[in-house]
Amino acid sequence: MNKNVEVVSLVFKSIDYLHFIVDQLKGDRCKVEGWDVGVRIVANDATPEVLEELKKLDIPYTIFQNYWKNEYYLNRVYRAYNHAVITSEYDNVCLVNSDDGFSKDWLKNLLKHHDGVNIPCSRLIESGKMGSGMHGVNLGNDHCGRSPDTFDLAKFDKWVEKNSEDKIQPGGLYMPCVLEKKRFIESGMYPCGNIYHNGIGTFQFEGQVKMAGDDFYFHRVLEPKYGMKHITVFDSPVYHIIEGEKDE
Repeated sequence: MNKNVEVVSLVFKSIDYLHFIVDQLKGDRCKVEGWDVGVRIVANDATPEVLEELKKLDIPYTIFQNYWKNEYYLNRVYRAYNHAVITSEYDNVCLVNSDDGFSKDWLKNLLKHHDGVNIPCSRLIESGKMGSGMHGVNLGNDHCGRSPDTFDLAKFDKWVEKNSEDKIQPGGLYMPCVLEKKRFIESGMYPCGNIYHNGIGTFQFEGQVKMAGDDFYFHRVLEPKYGMKHITVFDSPVYHIIEGEKDE
């Protein structure tokens, strides 16, 4: 496997979250010895303010415009992540969210398990805005911040030092994740939305979701077609503010 990877985040409307994720992408926590690591922002239906700010920042970026601007936001998000992988110049892509805060060795430890068999995902340490999913940690009132300006990196690092574990577990949450570009494209990529009783991404009846789009992709496409296994890497903790740009 070629040891190169691009870490990519979407940004839509928030200048604060744009700076939050760019500062991290350009920092030492997105460097891994022995790997060629690239970073990029995909401006997904971005506001004019975000596009103007991107021009001032020293980071690669691409602009993605959805055809249907008023479509349910998750459908547009999945399309933008598909675009991110298709347009990557790297063999492997690590997809992240703009409201993620990275621990020191998150990427190195994620890449240890990127072997064509596993689908390695970071363990999310979450702010408590909402409940956490499988293997996630809900910090509740002891959170490390619920916005870019309140994120307490030192507090998060202390939590990681105390609680990070060198182990993997099956299943879990879905991002950050590392995927091979070639396999991602040939497999058909993410469905453009969640799976509803009346189709993919239709969102016509609230509460009728059968399966999340990333869940479908991991467990109904990659697993049966290629024998791949979704895993959570417990020594790749990533802080998740939750619904960052959506909350603004």
